[in-house]
Amino acid sequence: MKKFLLQIALFLSAGTLLNAQVYQQGFFLKDYRPVYRINPALFPDSDFIGGFELTRNKVQNYGVSTFYYPYEGGLVTGLHESISADQFLSRIPNVVARNGEIGLNLFSYGIRRGDAYHSFEIGFRLPTTMTAPKGIFDLLKRGTTDTHYDLSDLGVKAQGYFELNYGYGRKLSDIVSIGGRAKLLIAEYGLSYRFTQFDVEKSDAGYTIFSKAEIDLPSSFYKAEGYPDQKISLSDIHAHHKFPRPTGAGAAFDLGVAVTPNEYLTLSAAILDLGGIAWHYGNAAASSGYVYFDGVGPLSYDDLNKDGLTKRATDIAKKFLEGVHPQLRYSKWRVESLPFTANLGVRYTIPSCDKVRVGAIAQYINYKYSPYWEARLGADYNPFKWLDLTASFGRGSFCFLYSFGVSVHVSRFQIYYGLETSTAGTQKNTTSPIDPLHRTWSLGLTYDL
Repeated sequence: MKKFLLQIALFLSAGTLLNAQVYQQGFFLKDYRPVYRINPALFPDSDFIGGFELTRNKVQNYGVSTFYYPYEGGLVTGLHESISADQFLSRIPNVVARNGEIGLNLFSYGIRRGDAYHSFEIGFRLPTTMTAPKGIFDLLKRGTTDTHYDLSDLGVKAQGYFELNYGYGRKLSDIVSIGGRAKLLIAEYGLSYRFTQFDVEKSDAGYTIFSKAEIDLPSSFYKAEGYPDQKISLSDIHAHHKFPRPTGAGAAFDLGVAVTPNEYLTLSAAILDLGGIAWHYGNAAASSGYVYFDGVGPLSYDDLNKDGLTKRATDIAKKFLEGVHPQLRYSKWRVESLPFTANLGVRYTIPSCDKVRVGAIAQYINYKYSPYWEARLGADYNPFKWLDLTASFGRGSFCFLYSFGVSVHVSRFQIYYGLETSTAGTQKNTTSPIDPLHRTWSLGLTYDL
């Protein structure tokens, strides 16, 4: 049973994730064309058109020291017998959360007219959130000293939506610039499965889990057929439309200001993604029921960190669906806000060597379960007109970060790539690396007009 719960906890807190985090390394690049995504008051030097950019990001509210401890020259988890329960549980937040996003920019266009700069973009974003309550790890560590545990707040959510953006920035003087972006958000896909009750009871025969959950599937591709309160199964959910149709809509805004006291120094402040989406949950359902377990076979560390975990988690999900009996409900609307981002930055070009500039940037993301912050120092080197190199180092909520970026100009084309990540280590007595706690990478292509 403990191994079973460990699989649930690791599956929810180690799945693929990436909300609304902008590629921060672009602040240091000298010729990062879509710099207005970081601050709409910052403008690129050239008019441009872009047809592709892919960004992937993940952050979480726990670090290596939360679950891993040094032991005899390696690392062991907090479940190891050498680690006390109080020591292990004191480091775990009440809700272990992992957030992420995949963003695809389909079209960008930026053009300067006098002191004003206009930008237009079309993109798609897929943010995800996965949560696991602290109670799971309490049960795993202390064993079955109690006969009842409430393990609510298990959940997973993913929402996909299109963005249509218009940005406007303007120089108010030689020193001050302001800018804003308005975003029309068109909801397309979503999945939300949140446990409102998750009780574990122990008996001589094994374990009984009673769960209640809310299930929402706002997708025009698939529809759950039936009438309210009817019990449904996976076979009742099938393709409904050949082409996607909106399942909701919303709006968001970016605001920023930039100050350039002289030609070498730039100060920047912005707040991004102020807004939300009204989702129509046409496939809403509720579930409740009992599932019985007598335990599973022993698992190694490799089982929990390789393909075996995915297979076991899938088997567990199927077993739950057989026992919890989802029931259809009437469709509903729900307004959900985006996690806003606030950032501050400064960059300075060395007067005696205009090919080098240094700076710093900090940001805060208001995730629901795990607000995230980071601050970093960076430098940029532009040895040739066609090559721009940048790197930074800093600290995030639970780990140190480092990053690098490169921008290459070929004729009027610009190709850029950047990676922001953290380091972890390797588990004791295995070759399985610990997954980085934070990672963002971005790949893009633009064409100067």
